[in-house]
Amino acid sequence: MSVQPLSLIPAQAVPSATAVLYTSPVGVISRIDSLSVCNVGAVPAQVTINLVPSGAAAGSGNVTTSGQTILPGQTWNSPNEIGKVLGAGDAIAVLSSVANALTIVAGGLQVTAS
Repeated sequence: MSVQPLSLIPAQAVPSATAVLYTSPVGVISRIDSLSVCNVGAVPAQVTINLVPSGAAAGSGNVTTSGQTILPGQTWNSPNEIGKVLGAGDAIAVLSSVANALTIVAGGLQVTAS
């Protein structure tokens, strides 16, 4: 078994349309250890985060954070996704209410059987 700590989502803008930013690779189980969102814009913005099962789409049934408001200059460390495990093909999808206002970063572990 191999356990690798890594950046699941390198720092990047949260899109204003729901988008998958990380998918757990085939043969890998991923654990989310940290997930932070920073508002770099000038107005409050909301973030929505989905943990999407393999083969499914982001939707109300897999929302783990819904419309969390983040004020300008504020960084929010989500407690909702920490410790969650993604199987092969499971994904992290995100959405911002304001284009170019939020950045996200997530770290964790990938575990493989080999």
